[in-house]
Amino acid sequence: MSNVSSQKAFRKNSFDEAKRLIASKYPIVWIESWEEERVEQMLKRVSSSGFSQPLTFSAWSETKGFGTGEKTSIIEALELFISQKESGILLIKDFSWNLAPISLLKRTLRDLFQQAKSSFKTLFLLSAFSDIPEDTLKEIITMDFALPDETDLQTIFEGVLKGSPKVKVVLNDEQRMKLLKGALGLTGDEAKFVFQKMMVGKSELSEDALEIVFEEKARIIKREGLLEYVPTKFTLDDIGGLDNLKDWLKNRSDFFSKEAQAAGLKIPKGVLMTGVSGCGKSLSTQAIAAAWGLPLYRLDMNRVYGGAMGAPEEAFRKAISQIEAVAPAILWLEEIEKGVAGYEQGDKGVTARIFSSFLTWLQEHSSPVFVAATANEINKLPPELLRKGRFDEIFFVDLPSEAERGNIFKVHIAKRNLDATKYVFTDLAKATNNFNGAEIEQVVVSGLVLAFQDGKRELSQDDMFKVAGRMVPLATTMSEQIKEIKRWADTRAVKASR
Repeated sequence: MSNVSSQKAFRKNSFDEAKRLIASKYPIVWIESWEEERVEQMLKRVSSSGFSQPLTFSAWSETKGFGTGEKTSIIEALELFISQKESGILLIKDFSWNLAPISLLKRTLRDLFQQAKSSFKTLFLLSAFSDIPEDTLKEIITMDFALPDETDLQTIFEGVLKGSPKVKVVLNDEQRMKLLKGALGLTGDEAKFVFQKMMVGKSELSEDALEIVFEEKARIIKREGLLEYVPTKFTLDDIGGLDNLKDWLKNRSDFFSKEAQAAGLKIPKGVLMTGVSGCGKSLSTQAIAAAWGLPLYRLDMNRVYGGAMGAPEEAFRKAISQIEAVAPAILWLEEIEKGVAGYEQGDKGVTARIFSSFLTWLQEHSSPVFVAATANEINKLPPELLRKGRFDEIFFVDLPSEAERGNIFKVHIAKRNLDATKYVFTDLAKATNNFNGAEIEQVVVSGLVLAFQDGKRELSQDDMFKVAGRMVPLATTMSEQIKEIKRWADTRAVKASR
C-alpha cells in the first residue's frame, strides 16, 4: 500500500468542493477526516440542497449496514449502489481495505467506477487516513475535509453556553474572537469538549480560558511527538532593547484578523533572527507568541532526522500537517542552520529533499502559520533560504548597547521583585561591556547566590560587580566568530536594535 494520493482537492469550503466533484462526475472520492458526524451532515446537505434535483443519500457502516436493522457486507452495499438507477451519494464509514478480500474489493470498486463515471452517482470513502494502493490511484480522488472555521466554532461555542446558563461570560468582542481563533485547528467534537472544559467549576468565563484551548492543542500535538508546545512565559516588555524588532511585531499584531484579510493584507510568513548567542533570539520568539496571543510550537529537527518517527521526509511532512491543523500558530525553528547541516546544491540526499520541501512550503503556504527561526551561524545557511519571499524580514540581534544593558538589568531585577531604586543601572551597564543578555541575567542570579551565602541578605550592587568582574563574556572568547557574523549582517539584515 502507498500513502500517495491520486489528486488532492484543497478547498476551504467542503460543501462546495463536494458539489464540484459530484457535478464533475467523479465516481469515487476519498475523504480523509476524523469527523464522521460533520462529514455525514455535509453530504446530506449536498444531496438535499446542493443541486436543482435532490440526490438520494445513504450511509453504510460495518456494524449497522444501512441502518435498517439488516446487516449487509460492503460488497453487497457497493453492488446495490452500482445497480441503483437514480443519481445519488453513498458514504462508506471507516473504510478499510480489510473490509473484504482485497482483490474482490478492488474489482468491485473498478466496476463501480466504470458504471458511475457517466452518471451522477458518487461513492465517498471516509477514513481517518489516506491509504490508497498504487493500482487504484487512477480511480480515486482525495478530498480534504475542512476543519471548523470561526463561524462554525461560534455556533459550537454558543451551543455550549446555552448548556451552561450559570456561567457568566465576561469576554469582550476582541477576547471572544481571540478565543475562537485559538480554537481553530480543533475538530468539531474537540472544540465542543474544550469549550465544556472551560465551564467546569467556573462561575464566569474570562480571557484565562484561552490557555485551556492552547493546552488542548498541546495535548493533540503531543500524541505525535514531533512538535512541542512551548508555554509563553514572556512578553515584549520582558526584553530589554531590540526596539526595531518590537515595533515590527507590534505593527503586525492585527494581521491575523478578518479585517486585515478583508483589507488585502497578507498574514506574515515569518522572521529569521540571527546574531550573537545569548542576546535574546529565543526569548523574542516566545514574546512574539505572547504578544500576538498565538500558541507556540517548536519543531525539533533532530527527531525528524533521527528516524524514531519514521522516514525523515514523512516525519517532516507530518510535522507541517500538524502545525497547519492547529493554526493559527507560531512554528519555532531553533538554530535552523543545524537542520540543514550538510546540505549542498545539487545534493539529492535526505537533507536536500527535506530542505526543498521546507522552502516550497515556506514560499507558497497560505495557512496562518508564522515561522520564527533563529540562527547563531547564519553564514552556514544556504542562500536559497535567505532570498526575499521566504521570510518577511531577517533581523540581526547584536550585543546589547550600554542603554540596553541597563534595561536588561532592570527587567531581571523586576522579575525577582527587588527594589529597583537601590541599584544604579548605568554603572552596572558600564561594568558589563560586551556582555550578552544571558550573561547579564547570570550576573543577577550569581549575585543573589553571593548575597544568600553571606548571611541571607538582600542583593547589593557590589555583589553584581564582583560576579561581573570574574566573568569572561562570550564576545571575548568567540571574538573572531562574532566579527564574522557582524560583517555578514551589515548588508544583509535589519538591526533588531535602534
